[in-house]
Amino acid sequence: MKKLALAAALLLSGAARAQTPAEDLLPPPPPPPPADVPAATPPAPQPTYSKPIQAEMQQGQPATPAAPASAAAASQAQPSAKRTPGTIGEGPVAPAGSPAAPLHPDQSVSNWRFALASGVAGRWGGMQLSSTEANSNVMIFFGGQADGLWSKGIGKSFRLRMRVFTGGEDVLFVPSDGDVEAAFMLGRRELRFVVGRLEAARFPGLGLDVLLQAATLPCFEGSISFASDRMRFYYYVSPISAAWVRYHDTAHIDGAPGWPAESDSASAATALRARYTVMVPPSVLLSVSGDFMKMWDQPDTFLSFEGSAGVAVLDGSVVLNAVITVQRYTRRGLAQDSKETDEEVKLLAVATLAF
Repeated sequence: MKKLALAAALLLSGAARAQTPAEDLLPPPPPPPPADVPAATPPAPQPTYSKPIQAEMQQGQPATPAAPASAAAASQAQPSAKRTPGTIGEGPVAPAGSPAAPLHPDQSVSNWRFALASGVAGRWGGMQLSSTEANSNVMIFFGGQADGLWSKGIGKSFRLRMRVFTGGEDVLFVPSDGDVEAAFMLGRRELRFVVGRLEAARFPGLGLDVLLQAATLPCFEGSISFASDRMRFYYYVSPISAAWVRYHDTAHIDGAPGWPAESDSASAATALRARYTVMVPPSVLLSVSGDFMKMWDQPDTFLSFEGSAGVAVLDGSVVLNAVITVQRYTRRGLAQDSKETDEEVKLLAVATLAF
């Protein structure tokens, strides 16, 4: 009887447990974390490596993460000159090496601007260089110049230019005529103080073997752009400078009492130089220039006029010019208190490359 009662009790307790909800059988949820414990942060992204760098890492060599593509492209990008069509900009206004034709560097690209030129020239007139042959009419022209500009602070600039004509005397490729100039200036482009300037020239057709000019303060120059850089005016003023000359061959004065040789001493001189340039859109350049030098105590006087018409192509980096130059020099004659004057004309066809 006791065994029957115990079996009935076990059956009743199993039925009651089967009717209990499932939630009562789950364990209780964990307690919330304390307020002073920081929340878990996501893991930092791993750097990416290019395939060559991954190969180095597999060999046990240290490697640095590859730069993002946008940063690499930005680092490889180089500034380039920007020129507004129909303006002069950095382009040359005359054949490279010409007087009174400085270049205007774009400092966002470089503090320097360079130009090279080459062409052919025809010459007429001038002093007879040979007693048996006429002067050569065909010459070859070479020119080059470099202009440096730093506008910060007081501003400073350098200029070095050279132009050479070959074939004016004997052999076609032997230099005969030309000039070279070096100058250092302080100040802004529109008005600069010429701290030092040296120029040497040789023009046998004008009776000049060497003409040296040296100048310092007070000496000024400037290059002014206006009309949205479609016009440009350059000026050079040297109220007092030094000049020394030696005449060519038969024009040289040997020297005599009361009439010394022209090369015995230097003389004080005044020099002026100017150029006016107009850009006719979209690419035609018209330019005129004048050059003057006069010794104070001697009749020596140098005059030069130049006119040019050109076409700028390839975004202004190349200029094709046709130029006419007229030069005259008045010098001391062989006889005491006498004077001689020679004049020559040159026509040029020149191509100039600026970079």
